[in-house]
Amino acid sequence: MPYNFLYMPTFRARQQELIVLKSFDFGDKIFPMIEIIKEKDRLDNNKDINVIWEGIINSITATKVLIDLPTYLKRSNAMSKEVIKFDMKYLSNLYNRTSFFNNFLNCKEKVIPVISSLLLKTGESNTLKSQADILRPNFTNLAFRLFVNGFDEDIKEIKNIITADDILIYDYDTPSTSNVLKKIQSLEISKLTCYKVALCSAINKDVQNKGLIHGAVVTEADNFLKDTFKSSPLNMNAFGDYAGIKKDELSSGGTISPGFVIYNPVDNLYYGFNSELKELSEFKNTIIPAFLNSDIISQMNNNNSNFLNTDNLGWSIIQKINTGEDNGKSQAKFKRISIEHYLHCIKQLIISGNIN
Repeated sequence: MPYNFLYMPTFRARQQELIVLKSFDFGDKIFPMIEIIKEKDRLDNNKDINVIWEGIINSITATKVLIDLPTYLKRSNAMSKEVIKFDMKYLSNLYNRTSFFNNFLNCKEKVIPVISSLLLKTGESNTLKSQADILRPNFTNLAFRLFVNGFDEDIKEIKNIITADDILIYDYDTPSTSNVLKKIQSLEISKLTCYKVALCSAINKDVQNKGLIHGAVVTEADNFLKDTFKSSPLNMNAFGDYAGIKKDELSSGGTISPGFVIYNPVDNLYYGFNSELKELSEFKNTIIPAFLNSDIISQMNNNNSNFLNTDNLGWSIIQKINTGEDNGKSQAKFKRISIEHYLHCIKQLIISGNIN
């Protein structure tokens, strides 16, 4: 097989996530996947689309970058207008979907297009083959993303078009290991000879900052794939998640609700911190001190000194907020901290051989 990566963090093309994509050194065992949900990274960006995305890809320190135009999005009144516009123009139109990948032709050796069926989105059949036929002449490798819903139809089509040099991504959606249907589908996937990735959003989408129990485990999160992706019935080559944060509904803004969800690699659990006061200053005044004085810090330091070192940019930002070099008054910044910290910890687990 042409790959040996073990982890596929999934990003949305939003400001903080793009910052992480450009700042983190993924090495050769981590292939990031970007779900593009809007045409440009900033509404006021006057550059051409291909220049924007080519620049983003070239700035990412990774061997390969997977690019996905997600078909699972469901439009709602809460969704931001630019996401709805992008969905209508590209995500639901087969021709526009494949044409969008032309923006990556100048970096095609690094980019792997991700193909998903449009059957449940538009009712069209055989869309996996149609997309593959258009994209394969221009890109060295392709990836196919399968979902629990629509699996039976999609797997029949994929069997006839996927090659040993392609990647298959099976999206489990939610962290449930007891779903019999998912296990049956996993066994079906294990028969394929391509490289296989199990993807799951480890943090339940219903988790809200206001509902976190201060300093306690987030019980609605389950990072099970990290330890089980190679075991039966999964038998996958790699695993993926949403890089330490939840897969939210892409809504357009919200109220101030100070909260922080952070990963502990020692016990493979997520912990939550919040404040009853709805003020951004609570990140520095309440959340950071509580986190720094928690058992999580000593556990990480005692287990592996590399978890909390200067290469962990999330940890570095926390230190700056604690010393006053950064005021920390940003919910978005704490999302970045969670991502940077999670990615660093997973990379350290790979380097140490704990994920192999």
